Amino acid sequence: MEEIKLTVAKQAQLKSTARLRLLHKVRGDVLKAHYLQAEVEAKNELSENINNPLFVTAVAAYWGEGDKATSSIVRLANTDPKMIKLFLDFLVLFCSVPKDKIRGALYIYEDLDDVICRQYWTKMTGIEHFHKTMVLPSRHKTKKLPYGTCTVLVSNTYLKRKMLFWIDQLPEIVLNTVSSGRL
Repeated sequence: MEEIKLTVAKQAQLKSTARLRLLHKVRGDVLKAHYLQAEVEAKNELSENINNPLFVTAVAAYWGEGDKATSSIVRLANTDPKMIKLFLDFLVLFCSVPKDKIRGALYIYEDLDDVICRQYWTKMTGIEHFHKTMVLPSRHKTKKLPYGTCTVLVSNTYLKRKMLFWIDQLPEIVLNTVSSGRL
């Protein structure tokens, strides 16, 4: 009786493992197709918006200041609220990110007040939702950031694929325009 139980359990485990592998492969294929669609959309959106100053500026800002290492988070940090606001407008207008999906994260020095810094960044940029503020030890007495650094975050792998496509293609388009004398 015990031998039959072990045999049935082993067969069930083998079938379950095979089923999980198949589901994993199917899910991977679906995601691959989904992310290829992101690149197709990104290519079309780049050609549609290449002459829009907000689009080009935001992509260039992300190229210089954005996170390119992670696969699923669109993240840009800066000390200038105008840059953060510009990128927020880009996310809402061109990327159709709902405002409630956009998060801020502050990096401040220990002598700054978290509440005052959050109020400043909210007033200057419109960000309403923040992650926990990271407090850094003060370094230099004369070189201070009065409100710290603000980081904009959107967790979205599809959008991240598009951003990486745009920052890859934008320099080539601009360089081709310059070399052809169409500037």
